[in-house]
Parts: sequence; C-alpha cells; structure tokens
Amino acid sequence: MGFEFIFPFRQLHWWLGLALLFMAFIVIGLRMLEKRRQARLDHFVKAGLAPRLLLGYDPSMRRPLFWLTAMGFAFLALTFAQPHWGQAWQEIRQQSHDIIVCLDTSQSMSAANPAPSRIERAKQKVLSILDLTPGDRFALVAFAGAPALECPLTHDLGYFKSVLDAIDTDTISMEGTDIAAAVREAEKVFREESEKSGIIDNNSRAIILISDGEQVSGDAAAEAENAADFARVYVIGVGDPDGTEVRLPDWMTQYVRNTAPHMSKLDEDTLARVAVSGKGGYVRSTPDNSDIDQIYGYVQKLTAYAAASDIRFRLVNRYQWPLAFAIVCFAGEGVWIALMPWLRTWRMRKARGAAASIPVSMETTHG
Repeated sequence: MGFEFIFPFRQLHWWLGLALLFMAFIVIGLRMLEKRRQARLDHFVKAGLAPRLLLGYDPSMRRPLFWLTAMGFAFLALTFAQPHWGQAWQEIRQQSHDIIVCLDTSQSMSAANPAPSRIERAKQKVLSILDLTPGDRFALVAFAGAPALECPLTHDLGYFKSVLDAIDTDTISMEGTDIAAAVREAEKVFREESEKSGIIDNNSRAIILISDGEQVSGDAAAEAENAADFARVYVIGVGDPDGTEVRLPDWMTQYVRNTAPHMSKLDEDTLARVAVSGKGGYVRSTPDNSDIDQIYGYVQKLTAYAAASDIRFRLVNRYQWPLAFAIVCFAGEGVWIALMPWLRTWRMRKARGAAASIPVSMETTHG
C-alpha cells in the first residue's frame, strides 16, 4: 500500500469519527464566539443599522477568519495522524535492554495460591513481560537451593519461551530457596558481559526476581546491593501473605520422614529489602497485569542501547506537509486581522467618494 497513517487502516473509521467530533467542537466553538461578539456589538448599535452608521462596516469581512481557523485545526488533526507516502531507504535502529529473569522453582512455588500454582502464575507474568518488550535481550536463571543459568542472554525470544515452558519445581534438584545465590548468578552474567564489552552500565540492565520470598539461606539484600553496580533489581512477589498449605510431591515422601504439609507465606519484607538494596522496586503479583505494567514502567525508564540497525525501504512520514499548511492558515488568520482595519478604511474612503460623486438635481417650479 502506497499510503498509510500512524494507525492501522482497520481503525480508520474510529479515528475519522474522532476527527469529525473534534472539528465539530471547533466549529461550534467558533460560532459561539462570533455570536458573543455580535451580541456585544448589538449593545451599541443594531446590526441592521451598522452598515449605514459605520462607514466601511461589513460583517462578511470576518468570514475568512472562521475558515482559516477551521482549516488550520483540520490540518493540525491530519498532522497528528502522520500520513506516510513515498518510499525511501531509512535506517531502523533497534533499541534494547538486557534483562535477566530469576525464577524461583522451590517447592513452595507449587502452592495453589494464586491458582493454578505460584510457579505457573510466575511464568505467565514472564510471558507478559516478553510481550511488552519484544526488542529486549533476556536470560533466565532458575533457582531453588542453588541457581542455574537455563538460558543465556538472547534476542531469540522463541528459544527463551521454550526454555521457560520446560521450567517447573523439579528443575533444580537441590531443595531450599537461596535468593542470594540467584542474584549472585545474575550478577555474574552481567559482570562477564561488562568484561567483554569493557562497559559497566547499570542503567540499561535489569534483574527481575520472581519469588514468594521464603529465603532459606544467604543474604539476598547484601547480594542485591552488590548487583546494583551492574543492574537494577526489580522484584515481583507471588503468593499470599496469610499463607498457603504446601504438600510435598509423592515421589519425595519415601525419602522424607516428616511429610506433613506446611504453611508457605509470601515474605514481602524480604523481597522489599532486596528491591531497595538493588535500587529497583517491588510489586506484588495481581490477578490482572497491573503489576507487569508497573515493572514495564520501571524498565522503560532505563537507558536503552542500540542493539542493531538495518536499512529498509519504507514509506516516508510526511507530517511536515499538513503541519506547514496548518501554520500557514493560522498565520493567515493573523495577517487578515492586521489587514481588516486597513480594508475598513479603504471601504470607508470608497463609500465617501461614491457619496460625493452623486449629482444633486434640483427641480425649480415657477408659478
């Protein structure tokens, strides 16, 4: 297609309707202002007598102001639609951030609150983040009693999703929850990246930790403070602060003597300390995606770097043309206002000259 707007053509009827409402508001507003002006004039002289008492007065002289203003706003609305036509070679730069997702896979993440389980809800949240940031580079660290880099930093989100789909509470064999080790593993990845590039930039990197916060070993807050030199640490808490009953899987009952269920609670205090120490932020998982919107807002505030560039033959954005016409219309309005006193004077002189040139005939009657 050789012509397009900033929005898809399937949405054209919605945007056209919005533009018509906008123009109707402008036209009605201009009419009301003109009526108020005419009402003020009527306080001094009746409209029908104005042309006879005020030489050079003509209401039609103000009509160009109405049309120039209306056309100016119409072109301004077209400017915001950003029409594209005519093709040219353009450089497309892909902006990116580096994000490492640290996903808790300990047994407490198998709790069914929130449904269907904490780990499944966490994986859904990760997929939502991927949908919002398709140009970013992601890595995945799964952790329980020990961390494991399951997916290195990559732009191949399809591969990342396949690895994520295979993650469950049996991925890490070592039992427990060592959040500190997970943060340390993510820091190690960023440290190696910095050594390769020679650049240490914590403003374009993020560690997103998703856990219920039931830390068994390690000092997660201290590790997050160290990791803050390489990346910002953001935390999503998954679970219920009031606690949820967790049962051991059947295959573990033959190896563990005490198989009684225990209460697993969301430890928001620990997770919040990790986020503060990592110079990031903490949010609790919500049924909707308001938590992901908040995390996305944090990530968008980070400095993006140019990950790649490409030369493509694309339609050119021609918003400058309607913007130029809008400026001409608004400028023409000002010029016409400046010319109106001169035009009135010229009409007044013309009217006086016409009145002086009328011959006076007197008919004398002799009786």
